[in-house]
Amino acid sequence: MKKVISMIAVLALVCFTTMVFAADAAKPAAAAPAVKAEPVKADAAKAAAPKAEVVKGKIESIDTVKNEIVVKGKTIGVKAEEIAKLKKGENVKVTLAAGTMNADKVVVVKAKKAAKPAAKPAVAPAAEKPVEKKAE
Repeated sequence: MKKVISMIAVLALVCFTTMVFAADAAKPAAAAPAVKAEPVKADAAKAAAPKAEVVKGKIESIDTVKNEIVVKGKTIGVKAEEIAKLKKGENVKVTLAAGTMNADKVVVVKAKKAAKPAAKPAVAPAAEKPVEKKAE
């Protein structure tokens, strides 16, 4: 009989302590000191995002079947309606979609005219003659 009573007492003690620990874990986190999360800096977010790349140069080749052009050795995907307007050898400025090799915008760049060389050669100033004074 003593064994049964001592077993019941031990089981009651174990159940009571588990209830205390379970109730302590269920308390809201407001009792614990609050830790504020730091906001993500804008610079870090911009650095993580891929940037759009710009490729400038002459069109080396055009593939109308695959809708691709090659500029400076880079194969770039172009929309069908834009590729119809392009010609081999044209200077273009291609803005690529961020993180891809697909053209977001294609602009044909007109070649600048070469600067005109100076038409007038520099003329050395004439040597001044000494002024002679007349005797009066």
